[in-house]
Amino acid sequence: MIVLSQILKLSGKEAFEKYLESDYGGDNVAFLDDLDKSINRLIRTDLKEAGDFIDAVKGIFKYLPRRYQARLKAIQGRHCHWTGEYAPALRHYLAARRLLEEQKQPEGIARLGKGLMDVYMYLGRYEEALQVGRRSLSYFRRKQLSNDAGQVLNNIGNVYHRMDNNRMALKYYNMAREIFARAGGVPLAIVEYNRANIYTNMDRLDQAEKLYRASAELYHENGLEIARNQALYSIAYLHFLRDKYTDAIKAFEAVHDDLIRLGDRKSAAAAMLDMAEIDIQLNQYGSASMIADQIIPEFRKLGMRYEQAKASYFSADVRIRLGDYTQASSRLKKAETLFSREKNLLWLGMINMSRSKLNIARKHYSTAVTAADEAARLFARTGNERKKLDAEIARLEGFTMAGESPMALKLAGKLSIEKLAGYQSYNLNYLIGQCHFRLSQYETALKYFRKAVGAIEKMLKGLYPDEVRYFFISDKYDCYRMVVDCLLKLGRTDESLQSNFSALELINGKIDRDRAISSQIPSPLIDRREQLRAALKKISQSPKSGQRGTPTSYYSLEQQLWSNERKIRSILYPNEIVAKKLIRTEYNIRDFLQDDETVINYLENDSGIGAFCVTSGRTEFVELPVSRSDMALILRKLHFIFESVVSGITDADETGQISESYLRELYDILIAPLKARIAGKKLIIVADGYFGQIPFNALKDGSGNYLINEYQVCLAVNPGDICHRRRTPPDITNKQHAIFAVSSDLLPAISIEARQIKNIFEGSHLYLDREANRANLLREAAKATGFIHIAAHASRASENPLFSRILMGDGPFFPFDLFQSGLKAGLVTLSGCQTAAPGLYYGNSFSLAKAFYQAGSRYVLATLWPVADKVSTLFMIKFYKSLSEKKEIFNAYNSAVSELAEVTGNPAFWSSFVLLGI
Repeated sequence: MIVLSQILKLSGKEAFEKYLESDYGGDNVAFLDDLDKSINRLIRTDLKEAGDFIDAVKGIFKYLPRRYQARLKAIQGRHCHWTGEYAPALRHYLAARRLLEEQKQPEGIARLGKGLMDVYMYLGRYEEALQVGRRSLSYFRRKQLSNDAGQVLNNIGNVYHRMDNNRMALKYYNMAREIFARAGGVPLAIVEYNRANIYTNMDRLDQAEKLYRASAELYHENGLEIARNQALYSIAYLHFLRDKYTDAIKAFEAVHDDLIRLGDRKSAAAAMLDMAEIDIQLNQYGSASMIADQIIPEFRKLGMRYEQAKASYFSADVRIRLGDYTQASSRLKKAETLFSREKNLLWLGMINMSRSKLNIARKHYSTAVTAADEAARLFARTGNERKKLDAEIARLEGFTMAGESPMALKLAGKLSIEKLAGYQSYNLNYLIGQCHFRLSQYETALKYFRKAVGAIEKMLKGLYPDEVRYFFISDKYDCYRMVVDCLLKLGRTDESLQSNFSALELINGKIDRDRAISSQIPSPLIDRREQLRAALKKISQSPKSGQRGTPTSYYSLEQQLWSNERKIRSILYPNEIVAKKLIRTEYNIRDFLQDDETVINYLENDSGIGAFCVTSGRTEFVELPVSRSDMALILRKLHFIFESVVSGITDADETGQISESYLRELYDILIAPLKARIAGKKLIIVADGYFGQIPFNALKDGSGNYLINEYQVCLAVNPGDICHRRRTPPDITNKQHAIFAVSSDLLPAISIEARQIKNIFEGSHLYLDREANRANLLREAAKATGFIHIAAHASRASENPLFSRILMGDGPFFPFDLFQSGLKAGLVTLSGCQTAAPGLYYGNSFSLAKAFYQAGSRYVLATLWPVADKVSTLFMIKFYKSLSEKKEIFNAYNSAVSELAEVTGNPAFWSSFVLLGI
């Protein structure tokens, strides 16, 4: 075996000829055969070193006869082939073939054909690939060179696999396996890996995994680390197909980094493409879009038209889900053009699947069914059963949404007997439930909605309990809501309430997290994190004078930071996510209520909007006199007016009557219909989604009384907290506290606020400006068991609430920074703007406040809309002074709100402050 250091010593013709004579007896062919073996081994283990080796070798060929130039061109072509540079690879291979044809070397031409057909395949020139392969195969069979014939049979299988013709691919792979089975080794590993790919497409996942693991072991035994990583990458994709999402993410990130390290850009880019698919499934649309848009130019540069088309498809799919239908149509058209050139039936089927989704979103149901029909036909031709089932479910959705329930149920009956993946089971059972619900067959509908819920919760077991898991389930709450609706239609009110509470407890429940061990994180990822944070800090602009909010910063930087955090998490996640029973409390909520307490749970249902009203004696459901769209409109208008008043755009007196009319209207809608059912003066409101954006304390009755003056109003994030609360509220005043404040010339009151709180709680730890940084906040999160107060600019990210931020002394602090923080504080106060306001997507529910609640804090004091600097300082000082006296968080909050209302009068200033938790 030749090594690079030997080649580097051969500085001239005399040195080379001496080496050739001493090591190979002057035999050029023996030297070149050994050189070929050495380079082939490097190509499969370290492409970067292989490139250096080839660069060094080029100079030696000038000392060899010209007839050996074909070997050099073939070597150069092979390296470009493996690095994914297919256009240069093709040029080198064709140059080598011309030289071999001049020399009339048919065996050399046949051997060269093994690589040449592979390059034609990656360039989408399938007919040329098959033509070259058949010629080489004919030669090898004629000369009884069985191993070479086996390699060509394998490569022909690759071409058919690339064309998504699974049956033909498997046929050729099986023929290759018959040749290699006896000898074993690397050739068998290659064929078994390829056969595993086909079994994956055919949804025979157990067989596929067995073959992937066998091939990975063979590659490892032979020191072929690139090939081994490609097999491990395929196992990662199997995790995804089996709904083991966190295991898949962890494996993909590790394999991707290894492939980059080994110089395999082609496979690394393909791994990112599969990551985009996983992100779409997990509702991580920003991440999927970034990956797809970033790797399209990479595939274009590499000449990988097939992968470029797939990336365009995923980019279109994301935009359909985000409602950007024009951009989605444009990207689908690009992908379709590329796949048509490839003559790829499977992905043309995928294009039709997306067209079906797009038409359903646009309510063009008959067109959607036609597109799904065409997709099913194309999938059937490729033999991809899993995708064919997807298309049939898409047809079912089209019929269901069009109101053709009998037709839909007829189709559903055929699909119910199939073996389904988790997401397919969820979609199928949800749609069958919808059909029966529309036919008023509520008992049957309930059965299928519960099956769909079972599929969701099975998938949840494959996700680590963090934000990714939250966003995965956020768009599936509708399925739980349909269970609630069915039970209400059947008159089972208590059971309906319990089902809704179980869903909310699952979605909003706290997450037990051990603190992260930062020493496990590679330094390049930490360096990258700090670089991105520094860039984000630099572009963050100062807020408007006197207002504690910052404009949204550049989305791409935030997305890059989140992508880096995902890499870090893939290291910190456990080695395997063990499926555990989802823990939810089975309880009768009435058993935990006192006689003077009433729980109100607002929710959307099939009829519009309603509310559960629960006392210790009974549970009732009341339909409320408003539609979902009207409720959303009232809230948008009210928030707009309040924000305009706080920012000084409009005069408080001029808008007072308008805002008061909305507050009265909300009272008449949300409180008045329930008033006769409310027991006592204590209200516990469980309000998720946009109901959480209602300033309940400021709702006004016909006599002009605010709700805060009539009832003690608690806002519960998680209904399970009602059962687990202590009868005696906790006293946190004597525990460890931390205060963080980042002020500016425009917001001088922030530092005053922090120092005043420090004066009230003298033992608290105070961090100002630069010291109020992310590291200190996370350190205190794991220690402070009293309160953590954060006074700094804050900003809601409307598109993706993961990018809502608090501007700390060293840059923005995001919700995902709380990962494995071990937060212990009984109270977290976020006195910046809109810290309780969610984004527009993901159930309109996730906010900075909810992130701190789920990370472990029992109470979170936050804001619904922008707050004025001086008003916020006044409120916070009143709150903490009251807390030091009353020793109880809820009473201190109520007292501070009442005092601020007396001072400011206008609810635009005082009703933004909300206390989450009970």
